Amino acid sequence: MDKKKFFTIHSLATKFFLNYILLFIILIAILFSTVVGSIYLIFRQYSIPLITSEEVYANVENYGIEKGFSKSNLPDNAYIELLDKNLVVKNQYNSIHKVGYEYSYEDFRELEMGGKASKDVFYPPDKNTILLTVNPNYDDINSKFIVNTFKKSFFFLILSYLLVFLIFAKVTSTSIIKPIKKLVKGVDEISKGNYRVNVDFKSKNELQLLKNSINNMAHKINEEISLREKSEANRKRLILDISHDLKTPLTNIIGYAETLYEQKDYSKKYLEIIVSNSKKANNLIQDLFELSHMESGNYSIDLEERDICEFIRQVLIDFIPEFEEKNIEYDFHIPDNRIFLKFNPNKLERAINNLINNSIKYSPKNNTITLKLLDFNNYISIIIEDIGPGIDKSIGQDIFEPFVRKDKSRSSQTGGTGLGLSITRAIIELHGGTITLDTSYDEGSRFSIDLPKK
Repeated sequence: MDKKKFFTIHSLATKFFLNYILLFIILIAILFSTVVGSIYLIFRQYSIPLITSEEVYANVENYGIEKGFSKSNLPDNAYIELLDKNLVVKNQYNSIHKVGYEYSYEDFRELEMGGKASKDVFYPPDKNTILLTVNPNYDDINSKFIVNTFKKSFFFLILSYLLVFLIFAKVTSTSIIKPIKKLVKGVDEISKGNYRVNVDFKSKNELQLLKNSINNMAHKINEEISLREKSEANRKRLILDISHDLKTPLTNIIGYAETLYEQKDYSKKYLEIIVSNSKKANNLIQDLFELSHMESGNYSIDLEERDICEFIRQVLIDFIPEFEEKNIEYDFHIPDNRIFLKFNPNKLERAINNLINNSIKYSPKNNTITLKLLDFNNYISIIIEDIGPGIDKSIGQDIFEPFVRKDKSRSSQTGGTGLGLSITRAIIELHGGTITLDTSYDEGSRFSIDLPKK
């Protein structure tokens, strides 16, 4: 395995490796400190501190025998005695001999010259006093104190190891086990059909990647379900809309046809109504067929390279008589230079016609329709705007869906099928472009068509 890849802070294997290295170091440190501490206690108990007898005597003289003992930092089981010239104990601290005890000359010489105890005899000058400092257990290596010290050290070592293992298990549980439990709980919720679940914890290893993958999977499944539900709702709405828009012309056709049949006389007015409604129904069916065909995924159009500026001019020329007839002012901004791109003239003309016809259809008199063609590096933009009543922002996002009209009543009295903008969007997308409604435009409606140059 690559070292750089293994020794990374985001690797779970590295985390375990570093944790065990840290645990090993801590255990060694505890063992070392326990051994050193035990040796120190034994050494302190069985040794005379690095202080001279003269300094001990000075402490006793200055602070008294008890406080002088403490100031001299002597071992706890050591003792000091002050003897007179006759070897009688005048004063003592922590000694096995009481005041008044008299050493024989032979015992004192043996104590002074040999024996097992660590001792120091000091004769202060010009004083009839002898200072005796004794540590009686110095050479008693097998003493009870040493055994007890090692027992306590061993108990401390075991207790420390248990404490370290408990802390290590707790930390491991927090950083590894708990996230795994949350992952398991999240997967369990997903298996029950709860795709809104969100597994939440912070980590810097593979568990974080797994958490993100599970959350993304749940999010995508939830999105797919929402899209499927929305698609089903749109399908039902589309059926209702088709039924609604076909019902009126078909009812008129049937009604006037029955009237003609029952009256047995010829009425041109009735026939005109029948023909008009038949055309409405036929237009709706044709638009539905064309839209379904374009959105099937297998539909393609032939593109040819042409000058888009000249093409737009030709499209607009056909509208000028209608503009003048309805007192509609128009303002066109088309570059004088030639801009070539690939498009299908018939389809693109229909898309632009749909937008201009909507502006004419829904706008009041004295309206102004503006068309701009803007040239950018990689695409051109065709902007069509008017100063009509505009489109309600509440349907701005859905205006390109089938049967969504700017009038909330969904009336078809204007003559449209309700599929014009849907067909326009499909045509623009077949050219690899996009069409958007500018909902921030308050003076009317503004549509923007962006077409790629390549």
